[in-house]
Amino acid sequence: MKHANPKSPLLAAAIAALTGLAAASQLQAAPACDLASFKAPANTTLVSATAFSEPVNYCRIDGYVTTTNPGPNQVNFMLALPERHNGRYVFTIQGGAAAFVPNPTATQLTNGYAIASTDKGVRAAHLLDFSFRDDPAQSLDWAHRGVHVVAQATQEITRAHYGTDTLHRFAMGCSGGGDGTLSAAENHPGDFDGYIAAAMTTSPLEISMIWGKITQHIVNHPEAWITPEDLVKVEKVILDHYDAADGARDGLIWDPTVITLDRSRLDFLSDPQFDVLTMIQEGIDEGGEAYYPGFWMSNPSAFTNFLFGMKPPPWGPEDRPPEVPSGWVVADTGSKAIRKDPSFSLLTDFDFTSAEDLLEDRRLNVARGRESFHPTDLKGLRDSGGKLILWTGSADQAVPPENILNYTRDADQVFSPEGRQGFIQSYFVPGMFHCVGGTNHPTDVPEVLLDAAAQWVASGQAPEAVIASTGKGDDVFPAMIGGGQTNQQMARRMAMLKAQSDGPVRSYLLCPWPKKSVFKGGLDNPEGLDVNDAGNWRCEG
Repeated sequence: MKHANPKSPLLAAAIAALTGLAAASQLQAAPACDLASFKAPANTTLVSATAFSEPVNYCRIDGYVTTTNPGPNQVNFMLALPERHNGRYVFTIQGGAAAFVPNPTATQLTNGYAIASTDKGVRAAHLLDFSFRDDPAQSLDWAHRGVHVVAQATQEITRAHYGTDTLHRFAMGCSGGGDGTLSAAENHPGDFDGYIAAAMTTSPLEISMIWGKITQHIVNHPEAWITPEDLVKVEKVILDHYDAADGARDGLIWDPTVITLDRSRLDFLSDPQFDVLTMIQEGIDEGGEAYYPGFWMSNPSAFTNFLFGMKPPPWGPEDRPPEVPSGWVVADTGSKAIRKDPSFSLLTDFDFTSAEDLLEDRRLNVARGRESFHPTDLKGLRDSGGKLILWTGSADQAVPPENILNYTRDADQVFSPEGRQGFIQSYFVPGMFHCVGGTNHPTDVPEVLLDAAAQWVASGQAPEAVIASTGKGDDVFPAMIGGGQTNQQMARRMAMLKAQSDGPVRSYLLCPWPKKSVFKGGLDNPEGLDVNDAGNWRCEG
């Protein structure tokens, strides 16, 4: 890393840990790629075995597991087995509605991981189409059963292929893939040794409620819609005021919870526009379980994608993202499906101020297989010795980061802070949007946290911190981010990520909550320390 301090003890420790990982995971050669040599596990059909030579030599197995009761349903999967194996297996769980099988990533193949992925048994028109929720089998397979049965089958194939009983197993995903990863940790703690779950929704209400409330308000009050250009102006005002609040002027707000929307500083917005921003920040709170957190305000320019859309209302049924909010499309298709009523509309048939209506929506979702998360259900993971890393972008514009903050606080109540930290860590990534992309953010977070989880599982020692950086393209999540991204949006976001990776390198010290990253130079920075060097930061708290 260009700005890395070679004398930094933390950086030296990270390098030593990674070196140890490499030494402890000698790559082992695998047998040839021949379908006849693979034995299909129970309820599993193997369709093909194909040899590839890029980016490394590997064998790809395609197949499916048949689920029943409810069912039958076909859960398709892919398993990539590199010729040179590092003794580890990773299941990449995609987001959104899933509905297709992601390809293996070059980074993980090059590092020697056996890689599994699945469509979760879902048939959908696109990643935003949640109409499958009217099918009990697809709903259950999407929630957690699909990943469970594919994990069992592909791990059995992997062990047999490499002739080993020892396999360090990891699951990782973001957005709906984060939901799937946490579902696996709560429901099937023996399936993996380490779980890396990002940007999931863990609150009492369904996330479609916050997306639906915002959209209904904007449709009913078109004057509240905010242009992309004005959202950029809002972000600049907020950054100018709060950049130094965390002790460093570095173009980032590391702790967005300190932000208060000030009407006088946003005087270029109309009252209806300011009111809708306030609604977005406050979320839903109609008492008790009728609650969903609002969004953090460090980077509101990102709200165009999920919350406002590129064009003002009215919006017609023919409109699709990015013209209309991505969050609305998910909320609309899902709400119709769970009610089995294609004429139902959250815009006209729902009262977002009614706790009764909000809780009834949640009951309908749970009846359709939706997971109800709570750390109490992680006792099995703790007892099995498994490890869980939770993370989110602090500028996530799709799933409020407070989901992970509240879940971690609840885990402290269940296990005590010390008990929780023995097997659960949470990270908040400054400037990062939903799963990928962002402003002045690190671009290698998924792979860095996978490395951290691998070290934790291998050594039993929890990470003190992790160092992420810009300057690297991230190919780990593009196929998994789902979460409402159209192909065009994914292409735009990955192009933006590539442009950022071509810029100056910066390293970031990410500290496990409740610790915070603090710049050693302070605001005055009398020694002229480089704010872009993680070695000049420390964890406090």
